[in-house]
Amino acid sequence: MGICAQCDQKRPSCGQCQKSKRQCTGYQRNRQFKNLTSLDHDTLIGRKQPLNPITEPSFIEYDHSEQQLKQRRRNVKTKPSILIQSERVLTSVPQIFEHFLSEYIPRGGKAEQDPPVSWLQTVQNTGNLGDKTSLSLAITALSLVQLGRKHRDVELQHEGMAVYGQALEAIQTILSSKDLIYEDKTLTSCMTLLFFEVLEISGSNIRGWISHIQGTSQLFQLRGPGLHISGSSHQLFLGFRPTGIIYALSTRKSSYLGDEQWMTVPWQRAPKSDFHHLLDIMAKMPGLVEQTELAISRDAVSTSPTDMESLRERYWAIERQHRKWYTDLENSSTTPLSSETTSRTIASTTPSDLRPLTESSLGFPTFEIARMHLFYWAALLLIYHNVTSLPSPSTSLHEFAQAHIQSEIRTTATLIARSIPYLLSPESQTLGPQNVSFPLRTAMHAFSELGAEREERWCRDVFEELDKRGFPFGKILANVKWDDIPRFLYEVKDRENDV
Repeated sequence: MGICAQCDQKRPSCGQCQKSKRQCTGYQRNRQFKNLTSLDHDTLIGRKQPLNPITEPSFIEYDHSEQQLKQRRRNVKTKPSILIQSERVLTSVPQIFEHFLSEYIPRGGKAEQDPPVSWLQTVQNTGNLGDKTSLSLAITALSLVQLGRKHRDVELQHEGMAVYGQALEAIQTILSSKDLIYEDKTLTSCMTLLFFEVLEISGSNIRGWISHIQGTSQLFQLRGPGLHISGSSHQLFLGFRPTGIIYALSTRKSSYLGDEQWMTVPWQRAPKSDFHHLLDIMAKMPGLVEQTELAISRDAVSTSPTDMESLRERYWAIERQHRKWYTDLENSSTTPLSSETTSRTIASTTPSDLRPLTESSLGFPTFEIARMHLFYWAALLLIYHNVTSLPSPSTSLHEFAQAHIQSEIRTTATLIARSIPYLLSPESQTLGPQNVSFPLRTAMHAFSELGAEREERWCRDVFEELDKRGFPFGKILANVKWDDIPRFLYEVKDRENDV
């Protein structure tokens, strides 16, 4: 939807749009988290004045005139059952959220008593979904937009966008107060709004998502690891940690998530899952990648061969840790972690379904096991990419010969590609497609470096399909050059496609 940059906030249509005889599309939703790196825990506690808003408001406008409402109704040829249900339960946030979760969480797999697959499942049990709170507004906006998208219900999507604006207003007020900033409900609201931005990207503009992930990450850091030991705060941290580590790897910048206290303190009262043991290893990688990028960018004279060799050895040490983690995972499992399945076409929104890359695909006993594999393989690809990017004397001995590394890269990237049909199957629902972007973009780069044009093209086709399903994030990243991704994801600035 286009944005009225000069909106004067008049209703039902702004004066600027009336003068230019165009439809008023309303106030824009983008709010950006201000940089909190200059603040620390003690500074925040000692403040006598309220903290300035972390979110910086701009406006998103929606024309709620009677004429526009009638037009929207005409655009919906049939009224899906979900809309009828939403009209009945719209005032009950827990019920509409429960409906959202029923179509979000993958079907089958672990029993109900096992840990939740998503942090969103824990929100149901907090009792914090009262009317008109920042959390209830954020949850309502998320649920309505996603359900409206899934059922192609334009009215639900517009309702969700309107509620999103209210949620931003509410969270801005909360974040202006030092008394409320540490509440779990505040953190949950911010995480929900971050998740909303993943589902509701406008064009190729991910500025809102970047702002929210940077702000949410800073909020975790301000709270400190000691506030995430138990209860809902622990579950929120578990939910954010994969996203935070992926973001650090993608921007190739070190993160506090790799600090020892952040890998130990939150688990003082809870056992660490296999997935989070894997994340412990991955959390150490962004800092190493940042050092590698710096070493490569320097003049060759200023970086000694000894320094390069040291970096290389550190990568192989992390690679061994990954391999050991996977061996331990296999040994602790009483059933196979994956299985060969007959390749099935990936159901497409277009008449032509997407054929799998290989004759057989990979199946997994649960979604959680599938996700662990994808993170594991993507981490290995990043290790191999950085090792091969380090210059070294031709006479130096390596743990793996160059040809063997290339073979490992191809094999690992192909394993990711063979897992995609599982993640895009109906059983994986919404959570499956949302976990595709990071590993598949990594595999796509690996195929590109190998000169595997058919495989690279297939990855792009998957991202095209995801975009048609309403998940544009992967396609956006696929269209950004690999070396430009850190700047693209790190800098929050106006771009040509912001409207």
